[in-house]
Amino acid sequence: MSGPLPYRKLEVWHLAQDLAEQVLLVARRRHIKEEEWFRDQICGAAMSVSANIAEGNGRSTPLDYASFVDRARSSLFELDCWLDMARRLSWIQQAEYDRFAERIDRLSAGLFQLARSLRSRRNLPSRDP
Repeated sequence: MSGPLPYRKLEVWHLAQDLAEQVLLVARRRHIKEEEWFRDQICGAAMSVSANIAEGNGRSTPLDYASFVDRARSSLFELDCWLDMARRLSWIQQAEYDRFAERIDRLSAGLFQLARSLRSRRNLPSRDP
């Protein structure tokens, strides 16, 4: 294979990976780490964003790809919900939640634009050989 896989060139994928990394670091804190069910949910949602971008990029049609971008955005909203609960329980501070919310808003807008762009190209032929 020559060069990086196509999804690795996407800004939204890098933003999602950076966000997931920060969430995984937060999940190592005592209160979250002790609540395994909560840790599993927040980490799963965080990792699902970039994973769905990557998986969708491997699909054969723009509409299939857009569907996975929608899933990524849904996972992003789920992550925001979990982070908000962590804030409510004082497992993360308000300022930290605000930083996460800014990243989530930026990534959500990027995913929305990507999905819209893909849907505008819905009549393109399959990318399969």
